[in-house]
Amino acid sequence: MDQLGASNLSAEFQNLDMDSNSNQVVAQDPSPAQISNQAANGDGSHTVITGMDADVYKAAAKGNIEVLEKISDHDLLVHLTPKHNTILHIAAQFGQLECVNLILRLPASSSLLQRPNLKGDIPLHLAAREGHLNVVKALLDAAKALPTDIETGPRADKLMLRITNKEKDTALHEAVRYHQYFVVRLLIEKDPEYTYGANVSGGTPLYMAAERGSTRMVEIILDKSHKTCTSPAYSGFMGRTALHAAVLCNDREMTKKILEWNPDLTKEVDEKGWSPLHCAAERNCNPTIVRQLLEKSDKSTAYLGIKDGNKTALHIASFNHHKNIIEELLSHYPDCCEQVDSDGRNVFNFP
Repeated sequence: MDQLGASNLSAEFQNLDMDSNSNQVVAQDPSPAQISNQAANGDGSHTVITGMDADVYKAAAKGNIEVLEKISDHDLLVHLTPKHNTILHIAAQFGQLECVNLILRLPASSSLLQRPNLKGDIPLHLAAREGHLNVVKALLDAAKALPTDIETGPRADKLMLRITNKEKDTALHEAVRYHQYFVVRLLIEKDPEYTYGANVSGGTPLYMAAERGSTRMVEIILDKSHKTCTSPAYSGFMGRTALHAAVLCNDREMTKKILEWNPDLTKEVDEKGWSPLHCAAERNCNPTIVRQLLEKSDKSTAYLGIKDGNKTALHIASFNHHKNIIEELLSHYPDCCEQVDSDGRNVFNFP
């Protein structure tokens, strides 16, 4: 588990007693599974607030098997928190493998595997986000064991890997976002042929891995594509690609790996018309990165202008006084110094 995940869980634990007391104060319904708040909303309707029994929540979060074993199977399955997390969500989020296995042994537990909370997260999302590798394995193994109708499509475990929440994130998106390297590797291995699409923010797992500067996660995703002959989606924020992200991180090794996988990405531009070469020129990247881009791209890339002023990579490097980038560009294409922008200026006209 990474430091961010650990700090989040620490905060959750500190709030356990406070949340539990809050639930007990407002409890009106004798049912342990639901607390009904009948306060009017102002429009004549009433809000129904669910709340998990305090002992059940703390037992699942802290791994207290003895408490859970005393609760009926039915009660364990129907408990919900205000965010509609089930007991399996809670145990998965806090990495309580023994509790997860106990819940998964219940006759009707299969209904919890793909049950979303209010954010659309299933237990697999939470376990992947927090980096609980063994819990992720347990959830996927339980889904794989479910009966499958060959005519209906993929197995339940693969379907679970492809479920997206309200932000269009799969469990893999979450694992990449929080740098959960071992979980990323496992999820890729479990469904290597699947090409994960973009979330609401436009990020694909490959782009997100590159954006975070994780060469290791990029390698995992690209290695999968080599073995299965499938091409992972690579798009990201503002129409950028994983190559844009690698360049913006000034990462030579990552840039090299992405170029070896798909050199055509050198020609792709974002919403503002910026190619990876433009980004390298503006950020004053290591000249090796500029050289890598030029050697893998068509000549036309060096003469490509962005939407704002039709400026080339050389114009941008010159405007920002990035001498090393200017020298690298001119060593490959000396005549690009004659290219003019929308104002008729060439590289010699910039201050």
